[in-house]
Amino acid sequence: MVTLPLAGIFAAILLSVSVFAKSFKEAQSYIGVLNMMIILPAFVSLIPGIEMSYQLALIPVVNISMILKEAIGGTIEWNYVITAFCSTIILAAATLFFAKKWFERESVLFRM
Repeated sequence: MVTLPLAGIFAAILLSVSVFAKSFKEAQSYIGVLNMMIILPAFVSLIPGIEMSYQLALIPVVNISMILKEAIGGTIEWNYVITAFCSTIILAAATLFFAKKWFERESVLFRM
């Protein structure tokens, strides 16, 4: 449930990149950088001694990885889950709005 807004964020970002790129090769080079931006914050949950906090609940990829780590461990703090879900929903709405605005521009769609 918590991962759905994160999927919306990255779907909107990938759509924006695909419209912005002029070729498949260029899009792949942009997406390679995006993959690193996703993977590196996810590794924060693997650092020993890192515990979930409200500050970490506001960081998009870190919050989901920390929640999943705690769920696997058997302890779920619902306050952090709600905070992470709300912050991720807000960011997903913002990125989807940006992607919608990007698609409405004729200069981007028709390369004028």
